[in-house]
Amino acid sequence: MQIIKRLINIYSNFGFLKATYKLFLYLFKFFYYYFWRISPFKFSLSLYGVLIKRDFNGPNSVTFKYSLIGQYGKFFSNFLKKQEDASIFLDIGANLGIYTLVALKNSNIEKIYSFEPQSVPFKFLNQNVNRNNGHNKCTTLKYGVSHKTKKSFLKIDNNHLGKSKLKVSSDGKTMDKSQFSKDTIFEDINIIGNKELSDLLSLDLSKKIGVKIDTEGHELFVLEGLKGTNFWKNISWIFMEFSRKANHKKCLNIMSNEGFKIIKKVGNEEHYDLLFKK
Repeated sequence: MQIIKRLINIYSNFGFLKATYKLFLYLFKFFYYYFWRISPFKFSLSLYGVLIKRDFNGPNSVTFKYSLIGQYGKFFSNFLKKQEDASIFLDIGANLGIYTLVALKNSNIEKIYSFEPQSVPFKFLNQNVNRNNGHNKCTTLKYGVSHKTKKSFLKIDNNHLGKSKLKVSSDGKTMDKSQFSKDTIFEDINIIGNKELSDLLSLDLSKKIGVKIDTEGHELFVLEGLKGTNFWKNISWIFMEFSRKANHKKCLNIMSNEGFKIIKKVGNEEHYDLLFKK
């Protein structure tokens, strides 16, 4: 019923051709998903053109499905395939690594660092990188990125691990687990920021850097952490996902004050992505 309502809405606003195209796309993705579901292979070919470890019924099933059928859209993946500005790519909040894998296909990108603090997605991330022959080009790091190096925890969403969140107060301090209900699931993680992040990566400061940030509301503190590194001035572009939980105004102020301009906005007012360039 939901798809029918959406098609009626599209037809009302854009006409028959647009509604027909949307219906065709929906049916194509539907059959593509179920084709791979009945296949005997351990890895499936994503519509982003990379191989990903199958997980149709496991904890990563939602993220896997979206990665398989191209549900995250094509704007950033197309940009990442063709960009020539940055030779180093930081994938912060990599999850299963769909953008890490896309970046592997760009010969202009010489080195990739993929950050994923959550254990189960991190395991799949490594398998995906290895299956796509990226072990020499990509380093996976089981850290979250923030404004300070510390121990913290994620509030786990077992229905969609990609929605698990780093729980902090408005000033970035780790919250007390006792504030949550008894049935809440947590995972303790390591957070890295500022000088420690600079030391860990030890980047070639003659190289330009591109960054993707997808941290389910923690974007402000990721930016503050990056600002404190020795490679901040080398960052030429940042692609950032803004959820409803993110402090949009403060993030935009940081980017503006640091000389970044919005090149592209994708999405709606509640949930959108922005590409910034210097």
